[in-house]
Amino acid sequence: MKWDEERLKVLRELVERGINPYPHKFNYSNSIAEIRELAKKLQNKSHDPFVFDISTVGRVANVRRHGKATFVDLFDEGERLQVYARVNELGKKYDEFLRVIGRGDIIGVKGDLFYTLKGELTLKVKEYQLLSKALLEPPDWSKLTAEFRYAHRYIDFLYNKAARRAMLKRFNIIKEIRSYLYEKGFVEVETPILQPVYGGALAKPFKTHINALDEDWYLRISLELYLKRYIIGGFNKVFEIGKVFRNEDIDATHNPEFTMLELYWAYADYNDIMKLTEDLIKKVAKVVLDDMRVKKSINGKEYEINFKAPFKKVSMIDSLSQVLGKDVEKMSDDELKRILDEIGQKPRGNLYLRGLMIEKLFDKLVADNIIEPTFVVDYPIETTPLCKPHRTKKGYVERFELYIGGMELANAYTELNDPLLQDRLFKAEVEMMKKGDEEAHPYDFDFVKALGYAMPPTGGLGVGVDRLVMLFTEDYSIKEVIPFPMISSKLTEKDL
Repeated sequence: MKWDEERLKVLRELVERGINPYPHKFNYSNSIAEIRELAKKLQNKSHDPFVFDISTVGRVANVRRHGKATFVDLFDEGERLQVYARVNELGKKYDEFLRVIGRGDIIGVKGDLFYTLKGELTLKVKEYQLLSKALLEPPDWSKLTAEFRYAHRYIDFLYNKAARRAMLKRFNIIKEIRSYLYEKGFVEVETPILQPVYGGALAKPFKTHINALDEDWYLRISLELYLKRYIIGGFNKVFEIGKVFRNEDIDATHNPEFTMLELYWAYADYNDIMKLTEDLIKKVAKVVLDDMRVKKSINGKEYEINFKAPFKKVSMIDSLSQVLGKDVEKMSDDELKRILDEIGQKPRGNLYLRGLMIEKLFDKLVADNIIEPTFVVDYPIETTPLCKPHRTKKGYVERFELYIGGMELANAYTELNDPLLQDRLFKAEVEMMKKGDEEAHPYDFDFVKALGYAMPPTGGLGVGVDRLVMLFTEDYSIKEVIPFPMISSKLTEKDL
């Protein structure tokens, strides 16, 4: 590692003098946020000190020297406090302060509060201590690329207020999701991340080897199948918020590691889940948004999305038929294939099954243009092996996806609980895998066995937490809302 030579020189000087540049602890009376709140309550704008011997900590952001006095901007947890150091109070230690303390250093200070003539709340330093010496010069924020920020998030969080706000909003959103589900009687549970059979979604997995077992296992691509095992085991309302892993593209709305909320509710169906989903998102929106509205820019056009209005509901077939200008159910398979060829698309696994062709056409011609919160319901049966067949529409399943702002945010089923049908559908997926569909669902023997012990009628839901945060923060890229997004290791080693 190449350190800043001047900073390294200061570090060595301190060590030689017996001063520890990285002490174990520092006791302080108030955070910067608490100091600002205290001053606000006192409503004292005096230029003379009005709070004495108060201490705090923070990172040095700016140093402005004026002869025998120096102003320093101190930051901690997103809050700023101006610090005033001068020779009158510090004496011989003032020169040391100028020589030793630099931008990026973490210091502790003790002194008196007052307001400058310009009305700036300021702490007049009587004592200070270096708590951690920075050996790298903080960067010029204006010159940092997005790639550098993603690869060095600790710098991004320090100097980019928008990044910090996005993270705080993310954590608040997750908190509110949990709060809502606790209120509804759901139990938060855990499922294994390493699994002998991946499942619960259609995706390529990451594979690893378990040395102790001498077996290849997988990082989970979904939380679904183990949460359903809880339902079978007698837990009627369960949820988990956790990481899942899919070996897929990295783009504005995809990251191979992402956060999912999944919940399962015994004796409910997808209609119950639809109501719960709308209630959940509206509750979160009410807490994290000022007026329950967000703005979304799509293809250069600005839209306003209102979460107060009732969510729309359309069928996949009706929405696609409207775009194509003809009834999809009356179109032949050859017609569907011809349209796919015209737009340069192929169905999943290059398998021209009717349901998969309809799904692909919907994804490419309809999904991106759904702006207002909309439940798209009733999918062709070929699209998933885990969903219960529709009770009135032959060839379809009771499934919905929620689209908002041109993004899919949620996926839900009336869950399949017939072990014989599940066995047949898993076997069909295996055949699709043999024909080249890398995202087909593998056969899960233990799960089918678990269904054999009987699973009650159940409704299930999966929500992409990162995309929900994107929506509420009005961010254009999923990387902006993931604390540490996946990015090439070459970028993490790159200097400014």
